[in-house]
Amino acid sequence: MSFKNFEIVHVVAMDQQRCIGKGNDLPWHISADLKHFKAITQGGVVVMGRKTLESMGRALPKRVNWVITRDTNWSFEGVKTAHSIEDALELAIPDVLASEKPDSIFIIGGGEIFKQTMPIADRLELTHVELDVQGDAYYPEIPKEFNKVSSESHIDDKSAIAFEFATYRK
Repeated sequence: MSFKNFEIVHVVAMDQQRCIGKGNDLPWHISADLKHFKAITQGGVVVMGRKTLESMGRALPKRVNWVITRDTNWSFEGVKTAHSIEDALELAIPDVLASEKPDSIFIIGGGEIFKQTMPIADRLELTHVELDVQGDAYYPEIPKEFNKVSSESHIDDKSAIAFEFATYRK
């Protein structure tokens, strides 16, 4: 584990070009992916950037929500704030220990937060979406030290979009 004995987990859906967002929103809607995300993170502590939270429009229920922002006057109902990734991870420790998932901290976006936390990430929970979206937010390259340890292929019932749930570990 790379951060004080806690597993740092990235949870993200991305297209074939690693696009994770377009216009501050998800570029697709796949119900199974949203359920997968919920199953992984619910009961735990999630850490995200301000834009990610604002794109969702609300704090995620049944999770402790930490938001990283440079704006020292920014606040949002139901959210705890920090001004750096290091501060967010450090300040979140008591919440993690008190959570239903006391071994993991879930990083949920956006692109810059993923990039900055990749060196300390232990596990990547990725949804590979079989689309090529011209977006404006991207997931970083997956480092060579990560190995895919499991995967499940699916097709969305409503949109017919093919996707894969994949887990990578260092």
